[in-house]
Amino acid sequence: MTDNPRGIVFCDIDGCLNDGKHAPLDLQALGQVRDRIAILADSGVMFSLCTGRPQPYAEAIAQVLGLNTPMICEHGAIVFDPATDQARILVPQKDRNEIIQVRQQLQNSFKDDNRHVLEPGKDVILSITGPGIAGAGNDEIRKQMLKYQQICGYPDLNWSHSVSAIDIAPKGISKATGAKFLLDRFGIAPRHSYAIGDSPGDISLLKLAGLAMCPANATDDIRRICDYSSSFAAAQGVFEILGHIIDQTQ
Repeated sequence: MTDNPRGIVFCDIDGCLNDGKHAPLDLQALGQVRDRIAILADSGVMFSLCTGRPQPYAEAIAQVLGLNTPMICEHGAIVFDPATDQARILVPQKDRNEIIQVRQQLQNSFKDDNRHVLEPGKDVILSITGPGIAGAGNDEIRKQMLKYQQICGYPDLNWSHSVSAIDIAPKGISKATGAKFLLDRFGIAPRHSYAIGDSPGDISLLKLAGLAMCPANATDDIRRICDYSSSFAAAQGVFEILGHIIDQTQ
């Protein structure tokens, strides 16, 4: 780990380092990504995962990449540091209580629909996934998200989605929340950060970073706000993007 990084690369997992939920990992491409992460670390730039996934999954991906750097989990609600095994929850308890109530509403609404489930293993946010969500396509996932917003109410909650899930986070929590926490921790200005994302759940992060980037499989709304788009998809795209960052930081 870079003790005093001069910059941070924040990278989503689903759709960036994998091809989506349940898809096999491209271990060859991830090995290449790992090599470029090491080059960045040698130049003082840290690589940090930034995902809606729970901490155990993010930590497993970090192990594949040889990472021991802090990572942002559960859509910005938790920052986990594998070097110390400590997790920092960035959500006040009163806001977590709303999520508990929404969880019950969603579970009641799922009774007659086994295509939608709450993703297990999450401590703070909620994620709706299942066969009716994962891989359904951006338009269909957005349609389902709007349906559940009407069922649950709570307009102040932060609703977003990726290629595999609908994420429901407490008020004011997004991937940018976790990114800002790490930037402040290391004393790095946002202009010295890079973000890699592919779906609407990454928008807050991409807008925060000094340079926003995406793989070829990113949705159209993501490509429109990115400064650089790879011609390769998922992990191969991240590998190519990291090469672009290395060229800029040498």
